[in-house]
Amino acid sequence: MFGFGRRNEFPVEGRTVLITGGSDGMGRAVALQLAGKGAHVVVVARTLSKLQSTVEEMKAKALNSKKQRFFYISADLTFANECDRVVDEVTAWNEGSAPDIVWCCAGFCHPGFFTEVPISVQKQQMDTVYWTAANMAHATLRNWLAPITPSAQMMNPRRHLIFTCSILAFTPIAGYAPYSPAKAAIRSLSDTLSQEIEMYNGAYTQRHRNSAPAADIKIHTVFPMGILSPGFDNEQKLKPELTKKLEEADKPQTPEEVARIAISALERGEYLITTMFLGHVMKASALGPSPRNAIIGDTLLSWLSNLVFLQVIPDLRNKAFNWGKTNGLPVNPGP
Repeated sequence: MFGFGRRNEFPVEGRTVLITGGSDGMGRAVALQLAGKGAHVVVVARTLSKLQSTVEEMKAKALNSKKQRFFYISADLTFANECDRVVDEVTAWNEGSAPDIVWCCAGFCHPGFFTEVPISVQKQQMDTVYWTAANMAHATLRNWLAPITPSAQMMNPRRHLIFTCSILAFTPIAGYAPYSPAKAAIRSLSDTLSQEIEMYNGAYTQRHRNSAPAADIKIHTVFPMGILSPGFDNEQKLKPELTKKLEEADKPQTPEEVARIAISALERGEYLITTMFLGHVMKASALGPSPRNAIIGDTLLSWLSNLVFLQVIPDLRNKAFNWGKTNGLPVNPGP
């Protein structure tokens, strides 16, 4: 009841982890912490110098530097064929075995008011936020779910596909119109896959009779709030002043803190993972049909948070209205 003797639902020692966006920010912090827990880690990003630096840091943080292996791949994950290449390269490097865990951390935020941000930039946000995750999930699951004949089947540890989303998928904030829809799409994809994957998991339990995947699979999604990183610094330069006012309650966390909290939640077996109390409340207000981590606790918090948001949403709208009354139109209101 108090967590004593609880089984670790996310063991990583000796397992191979693929992390996209793994050379910076949260992705890099996840890579270093999983290296410290004994995982073999492959990091994927675009910039070679950052990838090489991250690999050297993982070697220094490794639980067992003589046994653990680390690798990096430079790729543009907005292209689906690049994701296929990454999975193939990791499988070849891993002596013919697919990665056991894939954690999608790639992406960046370009804030701004909807009419002020060019559509080309908004499409770029969808590509770098949603499609990098969807492309990697597609390449990963096609590999993991390839049927294996009964004669080749054996018991394998559970595999994990992890998305990195944002609390904005639950509670939109004015000034994030280019970014929030892409994160909401990831949340919807995660919920859909969490249902679809059970069909394959069901087939896996009957592996003695039918062709089935090589392992049971679980989907997870992490919903951080602000993360202190070079990307966050760039985001602050673009962010409208109204947006900064509306999110005053958001106290950004370090990448290391977010990674530590997320990994602990994965070890408890959680599905939708938030990293601070305000995030828990925002998630609870928008759970809808999503699977719960704890039926009683999540349900009670959902009731409470829906009462809280009866006041929060009108307050956000009133602040935006009053901002317009005081300051007029944005500097660049667009056409």
